[in-house]
Amino acid sequence: MMASPKRTWLWVVLGVMATLALVVVALVGGAVYEFRRHVRTETVEPSTAEQEFERQMRRFAGQQPLIELVGRDRDDEPTIHRPPANAPRVQIQTLRVLIYDLNEGRLIHADIPGWMLRALPSSRFGAVGDEFERRRLTIDDLERHGLGLVLTGRNYNTRILMWTE
Repeated sequence: MMASPKRTWLWVVLGVMATLALVVVALVGGAVYEFRRHVRTETVEPSTAEQEFERQMRRFAGQQPLIELVGRDRDDEPTIHRPPANAPRVQIQTLRVLIYDLNEGRLIHADIPGWMLRALPSSRFGAVGDEFERRRLTIDDLERHGLGLVLTGRNYNTRILMWTE
């Protein structure tokens, strides 16, 4: 006895849906795994966090960061020291980020592999205008800036430091 064509299509559709569901679960699980592997958070006293920032900053004495965030408000404009377009490019292995949240006492360490930075889409996000284009940074800007200090900043409740290796 042969199965009806309706039942066969039903099983095909259910099989495809189940396969898609497994792929989505695998992708979400992989993303969570990668995130947890590259981000570490600890609760520390402000003095301990300050010592860690000072220790890292000593490595970059005399370097000008690509981006400086100085201000008290969230709306303060960053100062961007864009490298010349003809500056030689270097291969970035890792972008390291150190963030301290003064309100919660959390020190966050993140290590973003260079391959992950290059995998991010370089397309434009949101409305495109002269102001947006002037502030938009790309992996090319990072590579032309070279290895070292990328961003320093603080506001009323957060301190951040980024560098490339």
